[in-house]
Amino acid sequence: MNDIPATADTTNGLHAYLVSENEIKRLLYMVPRQKNNATILQFIATQTGIGTSSITREYAAVAGGEMGISTLLLSLDESTVVTDDDLARKYHLSPSVLLPPAAELPSADQVRFRTVRDSTLTVAVATADQQKHPADWIALLQTWRPSFELILVDAPPLRKSYLGVALSSHVDASIIVIGAEETNKSDVKDLIYRIQESRGNIIGAILNKRRSHIPDILYNLPI
Repeated sequence: MNDIPATADTTNGLHAYLVSENEIKRLLYMVPRQKNNATILQFIATQTGIGTSSITREYAAVAGGEMGISTLLLSLDESTVVTDDDLARKYHLSPSVLLPPAAELPSADQVRFRTVRDSTLTVAVATADQQKHPADWIALLQTWRPSFELILVDAPPLRKSYLGVALSSHVDASIIVIGAEETNKSDVKDLIYRIQESRGNIIGAILNKRRSHIPDILYNLPI
């Protein structure tokens, strides 16, 4: 995985830098979409440092930027996001493009909402001084469904919190993010088992940080 360029552009940085936009669109076109009844997808990994937030951001950028889908990106990692600058840094956006939403959304006192200028993307994160129970998030997700077409949940990793597993049966599907050469097979199996045990749906996995140890040119040599 390469670093996302820090320079701003005329589209507010809503590009997919780490994942092919065509691959993102292929999945999003298969996701049922209804106005006033958002589909909820959760991205979850086994450990920190795998790039779950970056992957979730890529999907949100394409959905709420280029595709014009009314999208909510929900960050459940409350420990690292305190200010708008923190939020912008986490999702590789300029703080100047984060604006208060035009319409009031439920639970604004416990969750900070910011829309990305000239897009259909809204970002949400719990305020730092508010501790929320999984049941609270479950209720909020259902409350927000009518306001969006797509909700993307950036869940904390299993080693850090059980929240993602607790939510798995209350979202439409989970996508597991795997770090190439970093995530243990046994840990992935454990995460899958826990989600299935909670009656959650898994629609696939993303292999992140894959490095090619063989030069790419050798894959294209005639046989």
